[in-house]
Formats: sequence, structure tokens, C-alpha cells
Amino acid sequence: MRNPMHRLIKPFLLMAFSFLLITACYSPVTQKSDISKKQLATSECRVIQHKLGETCVPYKPQRIIALEDAWIVDPLLALGIKPVGTVTFAKQVNVNFRGLSADELAGIEIVGNGGQPSLEKILRLKPDLILSFNDPFDSNNYKLLSQIAPTVPIDFNRVRHSFKDNLRFIAQLVGREEKAEKILLQYQERIKELQNILADNNLEKAKVSIIEYLGGNSFELQRGDIIYFQIFSDLGLDMPHRPLNPDDSALFNIEVINRYDADILFFVSLNSNKEKLLSHWNGILSSLKAVKNKRAYIVDPNLWWVYGPLGVNRLLDELPKYLLESA
Repeated sequence: MRNPMHRLIKPFLLMAFSFLLITACYSPVTQKSDISKKQLATSECRVIQHKLGETCVPYKPQRIIALEDAWIVDPLLALGIKPVGTVTFAKQVNVNFRGLSADELAGIEIVGNGGQPSLEKILRLKPDLILSFNDPFDSNNYKLLSQIAPTVPIDFNRVRHSFKDNLRFIAQLVGREEKAEKILLQYQERIKELQNILADNNLEKAKVSIIEYLGGNSFELQRGDIIYFQIFSDLGLDMPHRPLNPDDSALFNIEVINRYDADILFFVSLNSNKEKLLSHWNGILSSLKAVKNKRAYIVDPNLWWVYGPLGVNRLLDELPKYLLESA
């Protein structure tokens, strides 16, 4: 049984640590109290509005901490900025990082698990900007984090509907807007190349379904705003089963799998579930049109669960081998 004093000690330690940070840590924004906000914004930083208030962000931050390991780190790396620290969701999803390789994250210090970053480690890295999502932890600790460095909680519900908007917003925070537009221009060029491949193989009007396999007899149609849906939408492919509401997803049993059949069918499956999925291949899945026509594929979630330009480009590298008629 947990010691009942624990409930009293934890708030006391947090208050004590907060006091030490407030009195000891260096914050260029708070120390310039004699300069008007307008003067400060033009001389040292620019004011960014967000749900918890406003933050004066340095024009060219050099030591960024990302309190999210996917949606924030991927765009930063794509923009040519390696954060000094980030969190990991390893314990939650049994991977070190989501959507990124160990090589890409080499040299970035881990400052704790996703929902419980270490304020002590963050302070030791002396960041000049902290980026997070506006989740309960960050909202409750925004003032504390702001005493360490300027902190911007990004509204996830605003940016997750478009990886392009997310990239543009983060680029604005770090002063790399032109770089972001170049990245998006390159993305559009790659989309056009794939559209040409589709046309050459008479697939420009193909209907596509992307289904997550959860194991056993369980499947899921992911939220309508997940990035692989965004990519296929940009390609102009028909996705009749994509949820119209970006917040909607659908769990369903294998008995109704035929409702989600299409010309091309992708099953996103963890390796640990693949053997069971293959056992269905000669069973109920064999009745699907896509399976009969050999246009059903089991794909790796490590390539398909993407969160920014780096992951998007890897997925674009992967798609031709499935979309080509000879595949």
C-alpha cells in the first residue's frame, strides 16, 4: 500500500522546486521587466499567442527542448534543427521513439517519459525554448516551465489536422519559414511524380482502404486526420471508408471486414500480430476483392505511422512498390 504521506510530500516538493526555479533560474523575458512588451518583441524576441497566454520567443533559438517525441521533433529535424532534449514514450508503446530512427535522434538527451518529463533534466540543459503540447501536464506546469525558458504549448487539436500547418507553425516559432515552404514544395513535387505513376498504371481512380490490425479478430479504421490519409488525399485517390470527421475512428470485428474492401487494401500491422493476420488470409479475408486480385498488403507501422516531413518522405519512398501494377 502506498504511504499516505506520499500525497502530502509530492505537492510540497513540487512547490519547493518551483520556488527554487523561480528565484534561481535565468529568464531573459522576466528580467527585462522595465522594457515594454512591444520593445522586447522587436529587439530580442517575438510574441506568440497561445491558449495559455503569450510567450516572447527568441528569434533564433539554439537550445530547444521538445516535450513530445514525434509531432514536434520530426518537423524540427526536417527544418535542420536538432533539439537538445526530448521525451520518449518507450514504456507506453514499446518503442524508443515514434516515427524516427535512432540515428536521427542521436545526440538528443532524453528528459523523461512522455507524460512525466524531468524538470531537473530540463533545467540542466539550459534551453532557450521549450515546445510542448497543450495537454494536462503542460497546462498544469506551464508557469513552472516558463521559469526555465520561454515555453509554447502547441494546440494539438489545431495542428494535427494538417502536418503542413504543423510544420509551418513550428517553422514560425524557430524562424525557418522559408525552409518550411521549400520542404512543402518538394513534397508537392513528389506527389505529382506519384500521381504520374498512378496514371501510367491506370490507378488514378482506384479506391483505397487503410485498416489497422489490432490482433485477434479486431481491426480499426483510424481517425480521419491521420497523416497517411492526408497523403492519399493529396494523391487524389478515392478513400470511401476514410472517416469524414477527423476525430472519428471505427473499431470493428473481422466478421464485417467486407464493408471496408477496396481496389487496394493496406493492413497496418505490428510484426507481433502479423502471423495471426496471415492466418486470416486463407480464411475470411480470402473473400475480399483486394485479396483475390493480389492488391492487399500488410505494411509496417514504423513506416506508416508518420508525424512530419521526415516520416512522410519515407512513406512516399515506400508507396510505389505497392501502387505499381507489377507489384
